[in-house]
Amino acid sequence: MSGSGSFGIKTTASYGTDPTIVPAKLLDRGSDTRGDFMFVKASGAVTAFDAGIISSTGLFVSVTTTTASTTPKIVGISQCAAATGEYLWVFIGNGGGLTKGIKVRVAASYVLGTKLHTTATAGVFDDAVTAGVITGVVGLTTDAGSGSAVEIQAAGSMYSNI
Repeated sequence: MSGSGSFGIKTTASYGTDPTIVPAKLLDRGSDTRGDFMFVKASGAVTAFDAGIISSTGLFVSVTTTTASTTPKIVGISQCAAATGEYLWVFIGNGGGLTKGIKVRVAASYVLGTKLHTTATAGVFDDAVTAGVITGVVGLTTDAGSGSAVEIQAAGSMYSNI
């Protein structure tokens, strides 16, 4: 099936904390022309473009080298901010690309085209080699030293691989 447009997902806003008015069930998948997304619940405060791991119950936790643990986990990237307990769609892969607007927060001076690794800072990736590499995704732009967000592309689903 090919996609042209959104399939009922809104990835740039959270949905509040009331589970009776959300547009999907936890762990539901959706897609638009930018890639695949999963519906999750924020386990803590989420900053726009945070990277996180998704639990088997649909909780989204901003990833660090510690929270990535020793077993592979599904990785998602928020495209909006959310408070603890709010529901949101997170990017899980199969898309992105230059000018698509799918971004992730990175540490200062990330170099384009290098592998993304977890850091001690929640939700932030870097190109410096740590124990936690994120498979299936690469940054497409260089951070000019400010530690902001860079566009990414994921050839498939994203996982932490410790």
